[in-house]
Amino acid sequence: MRKLAALFCIFTLAACGQPANAPADQAGGAAESGGSESVMLGSTSNLPDWLLVARQRDCRGETPTEDRECLGEVHFNQRTITRAADGSTADIWVQVRHGQQQVYQIEDATTETTVRYRTQRLHYRFDCTEQKFFVVERQIMGAGETVVARDEPTQIYRAPVAGSITAIVLPIACRGG
Repeated sequence: MRKLAALFCIFTLAACGQPANAPADQAGGAAESGGSESVMLGSTSNLPDWLLVARQRDCRGETPTEDRECLGEVHFNQRTITRAADGSTADIWVQVRHGQQQVYQIEDATTETTVRYRTQRLHYRFDCTEQKFFVVERQIMGAGETVVARDEPTQIYRAPVAGSITAIVLPIACRGG
């Protein structure tokens, strides 16, 4: 009876395609590193392009009818991460979906235009050694994920603020986890 049960277990594990002694970090579980928990992904090939990394509150000084109206989502695109060969810099695209409509002003010498949007994309460049960043490009997205406005802010490196999205995505961009 024990041999039959053992054979059943072996066939069940073989059918799952997972070895019985797979380490937790290779199977997609949490792994301890340096006293803090991190998630190691065995493979990203089957994941969607945009991965949720944080939620944020968009309402400032407003009184929404429901709290969920204030929640926005921040995603990063794992396929856009590029790193310098020496690991000194890394680039990543982040997408912010705001809970509340945002306003973006476009000005030139003769015209001022107001664009209302809910989604923006930001291309960040991180100095992985100094733990600093700057925004390479910002895109304001319209219907059908079309870019309706873009700007390239002055490229000045600055340190991420604790708890900010840049502090969250810096280790993802620089080290992959």
